[in-house]
Amino acid sequence: MFKRVFTFYITYLVAMIYSQTLLLLWYLHNGVSYLQMLFYFLVFYLAVLLIFFIFKRVKFTSRQALLLGIGASAVGIIVANFMTNKYQIFIVAILFAINVVFFWTIYNVLHFKYSEDHEHGYKSGIYFLISPVFSTILAPLAGTVVEMFGYHTLFISSLFLYIIPVFLLLRIPSFEFKFNTFKAIRIMEHRVLITMQGYIFMLSYNIIPIFTLFYINTPGQLGNFFGYLAILSAVTAVINSKISDRLKKRAFFFYFFNTINSISYIPLAMASSLVGWSLFVGISNLTYGLSNPFNFALTLDHREGDIVDTMVAREVYLNLGRVIMIVVALIVFLFTQSLHMALLVSVLISFAYPLYAWKEKVYLKK
Repeated sequence: MFKRVFTFYITYLVAMIYSQTLLLLWYLHNGVSYLQMLFYFLVFYLAVLLIFFIFKRVKFTSRQALLLGIGASAVGIIVANFMTNKYQIFIVAILFAINVVFFWTIYNVLHFKYSEDHEHGYKSGIYFLISPVFSTILAPLAGTVVEMFGYHTLFISSLFLYIIPVFLLLRIPSFEFKFNTFKAIRIMEHRVLITMQGYIFMLSYNIIPIFTLFYINTPGQLGNFFGYLAILSAVTAVINSKISDRLKKRAFFFYFFNTINSISYIPLAMASSLVGWSLFVGISNLTYGLSNPFNFALTLDHREGDIVDTMVAREVYLNLGRVIMIVVALIVFLFTQSLHMALLVSVLISFAYPLYAWKEKVYLKK
């Protein structure tokens, strides 16, 4: 059954990567400023938090939720395609927030529901490996399509890809669930650490792409750049997490990879050329890819309650961390009028993650 679930995930991932890799560049070409992109992400992640509480205790089936999530992602691309006003990005943000709540939360449940407990690290590894593997092909492909045919062709053609996971929904198991949001966030273990994971996610997945636009502003180059990052992100993630499953000792991997990941962000704030930026982003992507499976496994290894509550609480705390990261960056920018200073302060705060984990003796208690 896991193979069916994972195949469904792959088909959705293909549609999402192909359609969304160059979205920020599309915004930039439509007059959206770098600061407005930060507010775009702020609306996005605040909406995620709000939706979890609006729909608390409403009964859904997993198929309904996944269909809603896929549909929201596709409609978001349609809205972006027909942009006539830069403020339409906030509509896209809300649609993508619906996608996070209904697709990613429930897919995570399915992915680990059909995993053995002893495979949490390994299944986390392939979960995070598959995205960069496909990005190595799809990101340059998206750039080539835009260079040859334009953004509208990219966005419209991606809609056909979204149809495939909709059909595969019928082949995967379905179950009923509710978002027991208040209960879930109360019983969650390591809330502060998961919030910090969301903070660091924001750096890797949202802030770095925004700053990349300072150096690259053509679709072909940007697609190739993200393809290059994807190759680095994939290196050794599954191997290391599989080793940790066999040894049952995650401590070394967890602390080592998270510490070097925190260190790797510092040079980003000091880069002044495309070559330097490409080098330092490549290193940070590599270390983030290595640490991510262990951070996800942390949630599963210490979970209380059922898997739905665990994934709901995880998303709530992750998105809280993302909001905090944006607010920090905006406050620093307000006082310094420098996006690079905002980046520097933001990356320094990421050091709190391994330090706080050490204080809490995560994976160190006998």
